[in-house]
Amino acid sequence: MTSATLTHGDRESWVNTIWEALHCHRENNIPEGKGANDEQWDEICTAMAWIREELGLPDETEAQADV
Repeated sequence: MTSATLTHGDRESWVNTIWEALHCHRENNIPEGKGANDEQWDEICTAMAWIREELGLPDETEAQADV
């Protein structure tokens, strides 16, 4: 994931900025392979999907296909 330019009117940049922080959190604080960590990451991903939906953004796979 690359550093995004946060822009007031660009909702996608908001989500990308949050994802960068979340991926850092995942790497440093809730590493893969432990059940509780993986469950927490799944909940984070679900919450982010719901946020994208509420903001009217395409889901992650559609957004990545457009790049």
